[in-house]
Amino acid sequence: MGRSRIAVRRDERGMALLAVLMVVFLLTLLGMTSMQLAGQEIVGASALQEERLAHHAAEAAVDVVMGWFHDPALHPQGVETTWLTKRLVNAQGDASYFDAQGRAQFAGTGASPDVVFDAAHAQHDRLMNDPQTGWFKSLKGLARILKLRVYGATRPGLLCTVEVTAGAGHTSRVTKTVSVEFGAYAVPALHAPIQGGTVGNESAPSSAGSVFAHWGDMVVRGKAYFPRPEAVPMKSGLAPVTGQSYDEMTHREDRWFTIRLGGDAFFAQLPAEAWSGVPLNLHTHQDPVPGLKVDQWDYDTLKRMATQFGQYYGIDRDGLLYAGGVIQPGAGHPASEVFASRGPGDHRGLIFVDTLDGMPPRPDNLGTIVLDQEYAEGIFIVNAHVLWKAGAHGKPVSALSPPPEGQQSLGARIPVQLSGIHLQGVLYVAGDVRYAGHLKVYGGVVAQGAIVDGTNGSGMLDVWYNHDLRDGLVQGMPLVFVAPGSWQAKI
Repeated sequence: MGRSRIAVRRDERGMALLAVLMVVFLLTLLGMTSMQLAGQEIVGASALQEERLAHHAAEAAVDVVMGWFHDPALHPQGVETTWLTKRLVNAQGDASYFDAQGRAQFAGTGASPDVVFDAAHAQHDRLMNDPQTGWFKSLKGLARILKLRVYGATRPGLLCTVEVTAGAGHTSRVTKTVSVEFGAYAVPALHAPIQGGTVGNESAPSSAGSVFAHWGDMVVRGKAYFPRPEAVPMKSGLAPVTGQSYDEMTHREDRWFTIRLGGDAFFAQLPAEAWSGVPLNLHTHQDPVPGLKVDQWDYDTLKRMATQFGQYYGIDRDGLLYAGGVIQPGAGHPASEVFASRGPGDHRGLIFVDTLDGMPPRPDNLGTIVLDQEYAEGIFIVNAHVLWKAGAHGKPVSALSPPPEGQQSLGARIPVQLSGIHLQGVLYVAGDVRYAGHLKVYGGVVAQGAIVDGTNGSGMLDVWYNHDLRDGLVQGMPLVFVAPGSWQAKI
């Protein structure tokens, strides 16, 4: 009896041990499975993160390429970049990305692109991915750009296709390719820093205020009234390139200044023929032969551009401006408030002030605005008359002179610091501009009407030409844009 009880106990102990071993085995198996699954999840999460990194890197590279089109200072270093500049001539005779027939300068295909950079080549890899000097160093090593290609767009009227392949992870094991098509805005060119219908008027006193350009031409369709001939700057290839206004110079001279008039020139109310010593850079009766190059910025085109990516304003008869063109009591703003910038870099973009009736400008639908802000930066299209008063002392602005004759490189332009600038950009006016005080501009002033001193002879208008305007490169206005619906992610 006792032996049988001992045997039963031994059997129970054996079964318990077996059960414990089975539980341990199952727990071990479960733990190994969990570890394997966790490892797979880690690998999967890592791969997903690398895939996202590659995709975002490719999109960031597209943004960098767009910046190259907008700003010559951002052009990629170490390679030829003429493919970014306007190489064709449009129907207006200006440099353009499209020829007179509307064909884009990028004509390549995906199989044979116009431009290609491939990180498989050591030099291209260094140019694109060097952590210190690479074009895409902003990626900070999180991903690499493996290939950049630019070729013709698939849709007529667009400029090009930009295709970027980026890699992330160890040895860039995860890659993503995105492509997008760019269109180009028809940003108008400005060929001369001062353009007007007339300058001065015959009823002004003999000490008429002075309107003169630096670094470019002064083009007037009609008559122009000046102070005495010795007050007119002469053109000299040996003139120093400085930020001085003409009243600060011992000898008034400039390397690029020429006056071209469609009508007569008057000095102190007397015709030029009555004076000796008239500067040789003054040319009268230039219209119709040999003709005057006067820039006509199209009303409808600029109005459409302002509603797309700029600021559009209506105007009332008191000269107040209304955002969006909706004129409501109490919602108007003075033009100076709308135009004012805090300082250089605070660009207002494209501001378009419409006529009183919202129709193309005529003599009977132009309002009048008053400008007296210290500084403004932007492209201001004003379909009205302008009374412009010098506000305070202006702001210092860094500028680049035009390149010497026959040269176009950025390195050939001389950096200059301009002081007391009241406007950087372009003021394009459909009516008259009346100025008061000493106003300084870096860019251009265009008036379809008259440019007239409003202070009985004590006013001055000095305009330094921004040579980038000749190519339609306008700070604050996009040169190219992403065509809607053109983003594609390729496998």
